[in-house]
Amino acid sequence: MRLYKLMVVVAVLALIGGCALPMPKPSGDPGNPIKRLAVLPLVNNTNDVDAPEFVREHLIGALEARLYNVQPLEETNQILRDQMGITLGGQLEMADTQELARTLGVEGLLFGDLMDFHETTTGVYNSRNVRGRFKIVGTGDGGVFWQNGIGVRSQDSHGGIAGDAVVVAAGVTAGGEDIPWVVIDSVSTNESILTGLAVGLGTKLISKAVGIHLARETDEMIRLVLETLPVGPGETTVAAVPAGGATPAADMPEVPMPAVPVFGYVDFGDKDFSAVMVTTTVDKTDNRTVTFEMPVAKSGKKFRTDMDYSLMTQGESMPPSFSRMVTIHLGDEKRAYMLFPNVKKYMVNEDVEQPFEVDYEVTRTEIGKEVIDGHATIKYKVRVTFEGDDVTPQEGFVWRATDLGDMMIKSEMENETVRFSTILKNIVLKTPADTLFEVPEGFVESKNFMEIVMQE
Repeated sequence: MRLYKLMVVVAVLALIGGCALPMPKPSGDPGNPIKRLAVLPLVNNTNDVDAPEFVREHLIGALEARLYNVQPLEETNQILRDQMGITLGGQLEMADTQELARTLGVEGLLFGDLMDFHETTTGVYNSRNVRGRFKIVGTGDGGVFWQNGIGVRSQDSHGGIAGDAVVVAAGVTAGGEDIPWVVIDSVSTNESILTGLAVGLGTKLISKAVGIHLARETDEMIRLVLETLPVGPGETTVAAVPAGGATPAADMPEVPMPAVPVFGYVDFGDKDFSAVMVTTTVDKTDNRTVTFEMPVAKSGKKFRTDMDYSLMTQGESMPPSFSRMVTIHLGDEKRAYMLFPNVKKYMVNEDVEQPFEVDYEVTRTEIGKEVIDGHATIKYKVRVTFEGDDVTPQEGFVWRATDLGDMMIKSEMENETVRFSTILKNIVLKTPADTLFEVPEGFVESKNFMEIVMQE
């Protein structure tokens, strides 16, 4: 019973965390004509393809807090796609407002233009920037019911250089803009420029990994931009918002050892071997694809993976201190090590599961024979169901090599949201050297992942 399970670093939430307190509940305005509101896809003028939907989702909670009855995004998206062929905000320019309203069955349409959603990370100066303009069109007369726009920035400068001077030097305060910027945090320190670079890149990387990239700046932009919006007509649940506006800055959190992200149903059996594992993952919501390969080694219940993130898409932006990671699982000892060869440090995770061990059931049907990477295999159609509610069932195909004792060397699986494939290449059926599963001499233990990020 062996399966790789993805583990996510969540301690980084403290980087944007603050005390969320319920605000007094406003009274609705029965005279407000916007009885039901559709938040349309945003026009994306940024380089981040995921940003419009991220901001759009955050808008929903803020609008409901102002007592607007917001049409669910899934419903809006399906109607626009199936009945009008619209999937992107840029297509709305060609659509008739009244037709949009009739098709969606709403009294108000929220249009948005996301102008900035990015980070500037130089070490001297790090900034996080979100800016947009929004308007609500009332469908009764087609006129603009409300409109506003603002940009929000948090920033820090290092090396003893004043923040305002660096902002200008970085070219992020260009004049002539009709949408103003508001700086919610500005910190200047005497820390080294390399430390500033490591902190900026490390925070960005981890926040993206857990889906909170620029969340604080996004929420503050939405809070400020909606301050001029009249209260809605209805009764909706008011979400908790940060007291006093901007979320307070937080100290650098203690981040535990992360896990190597390997996906899918993989059963290597009981043989000792070494190989190169190639994994491709496709997010079915946006067809985004990530492919990486890594050497793997198995000896009894010990398992090792060597990952070079700099070879992955966008991995070149990772700080050199943790662009290479080696993970060693020590089987029955229930211990795992993560090594950072570039800085000769390591972290320890005690009381961990076997790297592939999780309860599941497999049903399989033989459907043919194929040769994969020089190995004769039997191809099976399989369905994998797991114990517990945290892992959804997977379906797909696996190939087992008859010349390797029925060892699975390829799988193509998918669930509701992800499609993934894994193949083993350059397989050597030989017990790897014991030294591969030991911490090398000269490596120093670290208790906090952020110490690795900040390593100069």
